[in-house]
Amino acid sequence: MVSLAVGDKLRFTCQFYHQGAAYSGAKLRAAIGHKGAFGFDEILWAEAGPYSFPEDINPKLYQQVVNITITTSISAGSDYEAYVKLMSIPGSDLFWYGPLNDITIIGGPATFSGLTVTYAKV
Repeated sequence: MVSLAVGDKLRFTCQFYHQGAAYSGAKLRAAIGHKGAFGFDEILWAEAGPYSFPEDINPKLYQQVVNITITTSISAGSDYEAYVKLMSIPGSDLFWYGPLNDITIIGGPATFSGLTVTYAKV
């Protein structure tokens, strides 16, 4: 479980294998939101790439990072999940889904109220 506040960054360190012909254009998309019956409802997301890969005769492990900055677009709560998609690749996109209800957004935007003022002759 991870707790985040507005201004924090959630870093996704992604590993995947490439084998075969050189390729350019792959991207990673990470999102925070809710996994529902009809898909994933993204609230915050970030993309990284495009990446280029040389010809790899044997499977080669690559590692890339995607950071999502927490903004006021997401409400405080403890019922968020994450997913990452390796996209713009030959064939189908590759997906990773995190555990349900594993991300908590604490606090919320700063609020101010109750201003009172007194004044007097000095």
